[in-house]
Amino acid sequence: MSSDQQQKAKVKRLEESLSPSPAMWFVFVLLGASFGLIPGPINTTVALVTSVLCVVLTVGLVVGFTPRLSLAKGVFAAGRAKVPASLVAKVEPLDAAQMRAAHGVDLDARAYLCTRAWVRTGIRVTLDDPADPTPYWLISTRRPQEWVRALGS
Repeated sequence: MSSDQQQKAKVKRLEESLSPSPAMWFVFVLLGASFGLIPGPINTTVALVTSVLCVVLTVGLVVGFTPRLSLAKGVFAAGRAKVPASLVAKVEPLDAAQMRAAHGVDLDARAYLCTRAWVRTGIRVTLDDPADPTPYWLISTRRPQEWVRALGS
């Protein structure tokens, strides 16, 4: 068994949620609460109710649309996409500058994206699947080196 296979065998399970940072949560709560300003001049009670409902709605949407990364039982999942980990050919860690370029000028329009603006680092996962036209997956992660070790490089 090669050292890469041994490392893959050691990491059976890895998970990460791409949830917002505390500062972003504050922004989302302020955004939701600001909708209470709309009916404010008409009725204060309606403004408060609108603010609370919009905060709950905003937080619910952020939680509901926060993608998860996982590696479990030989399956790698990023958001809604799943692939057997055996099809992962190459994993590259990307620092903030590389991620910005990969998501901007270097982006291939056919790539699968599972990114969030509040996560600055990431990985580029190339798959060994001739039937799949997707050249690579670009994925935000706060722990790129762990994913490289887990998926192999």
